[in-house]
Amino acid sequence: MTGVVDAHAHVWDTTRLDYPWLAGLDVLDRPLLPRDLDRADGQVTAAIFVQAGCASTQSLDEANWVAGLGEEWPELAAIVAAADLLDPETLEAHLDALDGIGRVVGIRHLLQGESPAVFSDPVLLESLRLLAVRGLSFDACVTHPQLPDLIALLGEVPELDVVLDHLGKPPVDAGIGTEAGRAWAQAVTELAARPRTTVKLSGLAAEASGTETFDANADAFIEHGFAAFGPARSMLGSDWPVSRYLGAGGTFSDWIDRVHRVTAATGSEREQLDHGTALRFYRSKTVGHE
Repeated sequence: MTGVVDAHAHVWDTTRLDYPWLAGLDVLDRPLLPRDLDRADGQVTAAIFVQAGCASTQSLDEANWVAGLGEEWPELAAIVAAADLLDPETLEAHLDALDGIGRVVGIRHLLQGESPAVFSDPVLLESLRLLAVRGLSFDACVTHPQLPDLIALLGEVPELDVVLDHLGKPPVDAGIGTEAGRAWAQAVTELAARPRTTVKLSGLAAEASGTETFDANADAFIEHGFAAFGPARSMLGSDWPVSRYLGAGGTFSDWIDRVHRVTAATGSEREQLDHGTALRFYRSKTVGHE
């Protein structure tokens, strides 16, 4: 395969499903469909859909809708679906239903809004163990202060394949040289020591308040994350449309260029970063994206 796998793309149809978190975000609170995707001037040859925060009662509807997009989204390689990992009474049936949809290879339960107590909840731990047993990966979406709690949690389930979304949402405005930035860097290094963890170089634009702090500080976070995980455990993601329209904004082409410049990856390392890691992690070869 050539080109770039967009390892973190969202689409939604607000006329079909409910997305409570979009309330008040006029630039996003509208149908944003495959035809609108940022394909980085033709560089994107495959994409991973990541659940987009619809109402929890509609999670199966979202996965079914995306799986059925067909010709509307020919680059779709795999689906990371939503599941409530804190509801053990319904989880297995939910996963069974997702298994019947096809293309679902991973799960994301948003942890970024959860309290510290959730990370030590035995229900969450058992749910993560169930994902591992079923061969599903886990997208960990946390903010940088939550990284120590995530590391402790994952220490109890070393058999689970985990990808850290958006570099763990570092303090882009503050910068890596601040106390918060140094704490993030230490946590990322510690997380990367776990061999079944991977990182998405994505989402930093949305974590910045604007282009000034983004341009001044983003490179250092990319550099550290890539150095910690290496090319075989790093993947590129657009975080479209969130990182296109919020914070510093910017196109996926610009983000790809920035990551390529900062990492200086060439040859086989560039191939891993651009597509190899994502396809291997999400096992997307099974849906025709060889």
